[in-house]
Formats: sequence, C-alpha cells, structure tokens
Amino acid sequence: MRRAHLPRAARVLAALAACAASAPLACRSGEGAPAPAPSASEAPAPKPPVDQALPGELAEGIEQAFGFPIPRRMKVRARFPDAVFAIGEIPAERVANYVRARVLAGNVETGPAKTIFAQATVKAAPQRRIRIEVVSRAHVSELVVRDETRSPPEPGLSVEERWRRTGLTPDGKVLDPTRLE
Repeated sequence: MRRAHLPRAARVLAALAACAASAPLACRSGEGAPAPAPSASEAPAPKPPVDQALPGELAEGIEQAFGFPIPRRMKVRARFPDAVFAIGEIPAERVANYVRARVLAGNVETGPAKTIFAQATVKAAPQRRIRIEVVSRAHVSELVVRDETRSPPEPGLSVEERWRRTGLTPDGKVLDPTRLE
C-alpha cells in the first residue's frame, strides 16, 4: 500500500498505533524505562530566589557600602575607607524611597535636591552607624554613604591620656601648635 493514497488522518492514526504497540516492548526490555527519582542527597541545589521588585521599585545590587546594598542600577564611582559614592540615572525620589525601606534613621532631612538620612543604621546590619545622602544632579542621582561608626575607646586609659592622644589638653587647648595640619 502506498502512503500517497491514504488520507492524512489515516496516516496519523497508523503512526500512533505503531508507537503504542512498540512502547510496551521498550519498557519490558529496560529501554525507555523511567529513571528512579533522585534521592535527597542527589537532588539539584535550590535556585536563588527570583527578583521580586515591584514596578517602579529598585532592586538590590551585589555592591555594598558598610552593609548597605547599593541599588542594582547604580554604579560605584569611588570607594574610600569611610565613604562610598555611587551614581545612576534614576530619579532621586526613587533612590530615597529605596534607602528609606532599608535603614532606620535617627533624623531625615528632605529638600528639593537632597535627602539626608543622618544617624542611620542598616536594618540588616545594625552594628554600624552611617549617614546617607541622596543628591539630585541634572538627570542622575548620586548616593553617598558615609561610615560614622566610632571605634571603641582603648581600655585602661585615663581621660587625660585620651585627650593627649588626640593632641589636646583636657581643657581643649592644642598640645603642640607646630604639629597642626
């Protein structure tokens, strides 16, 4: 019998019947048998969570400044021991809302071109005290994160010795005026 003369539906049914007839044979011979489910130790590693940012909301990036995550759409321009500067083409209002959601600030000053989060701590890393400034410049925003964490005082020093190490007398006078910077 030639295929050209069979209607298309008949050819499809014939192909399905041939597949169905050969399937049980393949299972009995071990070929095509379903693989056993992997054990818990062989299970694939869980995938990282998908970014769940809402429309208009900024997502966290991989860069950090003293425990504060820099927004993904911002690039770090400069990094110093006590400050990090980042910039991005994002409205300053969105950056300020991003910061507001991630820090606890002792004082927030909002103006038309700058928002300052003073005496702030990052919710995820409360051991550091930081100051964050969101500055609007033309069509970009600048994010400045400053570390204001004080180092603990050296144990066992008297008040006079602490003043002396800063270069002052206990009444605030300069010890050596020739060493002023």
